[in-house]
Amino acid sequence: MLSWDRWHRDRGRYRQDVPSVSFSRASSAWLVQGDIRRGGPYGELVLKREELTQLPAVELRRAMASNAEYFDVDETQATVSAVPAAYFDEDAPIEPIEFKWDAHGLVIKVALIAPWPEHGDEERGVAELRTLIQPFLDATRSSLRKAEVDAWLSSPPDIGYEIEIDASLRGRSVGDLFTIGEGVLRLCEAFANAAVARETIGDLVRGGGARLLVGQPEGNWLDAKAQEYDLRTLHGEISLAQAVARFCNAEDGGLIVIGAEAKKVPGGEIIRRVEGVGVLPGIAARYQRVLDRRLYPPPLGMRIDVVSVTEQRSLIVIDIPPQTEELKPFLVHGAIRVDGQTEGAFISIVQRRGEASIAITAPMIHATLAAGRALLRGGKSHGDGSSSDTPTG
Repeated sequence: MLSWDRWHRDRGRYRQDVPSVSFSRASSAWLVQGDIRRGGPYGELVLKREELTQLPAVELRRAMASNAEYFDVDETQATVSAVPAAYFDEDAPIEPIEFKWDAHGLVIKVALIAPWPEHGDEERGVAELRTLIQPFLDATRSSLRKAEVDAWLSSPPDIGYEIEIDASLRGRSVGDLFTIGEGVLRLCEAFANAAVARETIGDLVRGGGARLLVGQPEGNWLDAKAQEYDLRTLHGEISLAQAVARFCNAEDGGLIVIGAEAKKVPGGEIIRRVEGVGVLPGIAARYQRVLDRRLYPPPLGMRIDVVSVTEQRSLIVIDIPPQTEELKPFLVHGAIRVDGQTEGAFISIVQRRGEASIAITAPMIHATLAAGRALLRGGKSHGDGSSSDTPTG
């Protein structure tokens, strides 16, 4: 071990031209930013979360490889302390994201504890997990090395998973790698207690995890818009109202994420980028005023949120819960013709189906009105739109 006398004597030498993180074979000690770092309970490197962005990933790989070679072991670990730097201690609790070096290189390890799958099939649960995180890994120049059930972490009603991720190290800090692991963990946790649905996606976006949408498909309840609606024009107002009305008239409600770009792929569209748009103060209120004028009846429970992505760019998120059948169909004051021209005095009715939209037809509208008339008279609607009175009393 390195004596404190020797450490103080040689401190100047350690600070000159040394990597920000390394392993000293001469003193068998970890060095982080020129300072000695005592190992954890098993001699592993313990890092502070606040310093991760200052440590190049390639230097961590070299340090861990040197440590493994020195002790003649096949692999070595580096963990991240879960306590603030002011209370740092190598024996304190650690984050569920850590790093491992072995003969194949540096890997990000994620420990996930989730409720046991309702279907009870462990292998199916692993397959679902792989499918869930793969698009995010593709978007972050990463790949899945391993995902399997961890018996040590599993204890009904919970199941533990061990996930290992290979990531490109070029130009990246250890903080970048940690962020990838954190993204995987957050994505899995967001869907651990529920199926992929509007509610979980909405919470994920509002909670700052919008970038995890990359790779997710559009569908019945999710719509990505790269550009903001131009509310200075009649076309922009009607387009916004129709976008919301489509989900109001659909069965599952929907989520519109403005500032996310989708691309076409075989079978539909997937979200490829989440960068946000430049928004003005009060934009949510302005969207609400347009919908108040253009959409009838007012959707129940709809919320409009502005979620920051960077200092200059934000997402506009319109969350529309499923609407009761009694309120449908939702009408838009204004229409956009096939040739793109607008008709401000017309009424349009649209509905979401898959990632596309369909117009509600005249027979559908007539059937709805007929059913409403019959209900008001206490009668029953027939398929031909007629009704028969039902005796009361």
